[in-house]
Amino acid sequence: MSTREIARGGLLAAAATAWLYFGGVMPQIGPAACLIAGAASAIPLLRRANIKTAGLLYLVTSVLGLLLTPRKLIAAAYVLLFGLYPIVKYLIECRLPVFTQLSGKLAYFNIVLVLAAVLISCGLFPQVQMPGIFRLAGLWIAANIGFIVYDIGLSKVIALLRRTLPPE
Repeated sequence: MSTREIARGGLLAAAATAWLYFGGVMPQIGPAACLIAGAASAIPLLRRANIKTAGLLYLVTSVLGLLLTPRKLIAAAYVLLFGLYPIVKYLIECRLPVFTQLSGKLAYFNIVLVLAAVLISCGLFPQVQMPGIFRLAGLWIAANIGFIVYDIGLSKVIALLRRTLPPE
């Protein structure tokens, strides 16, 4: 890893951690701050496909977010989904055929949803209550639709970043 990559990764981790902190302090922007912090994981993958830097960025931001963010639910959303998903998205889009990519992404998302439901039912996040079975089914469908919209939006943000970031 070059000095430039380490410095860039450190700056991105600091920015992502700051967004997580702001999302924890101001509940109104919590979900948006989590989305923005998660987009930082995609930046090392834009030109040089540096999975190592993206993974370290995710790891550092996850640890710092869990330590510094006042609302741990925001940090948990980053750790479980928004921080890791740009890396998973990159790997799925590089390794799977086009017609199976969406099913791979949805499989990942549903595994994350199951993990989140298990953590909530174990009482790790007492501020979140598990809904009844019918509401849970409706929320599950809505979450999958929202995830597809998020994936499309993230693809648009990545395309925009590719066009606007200066060449190396």
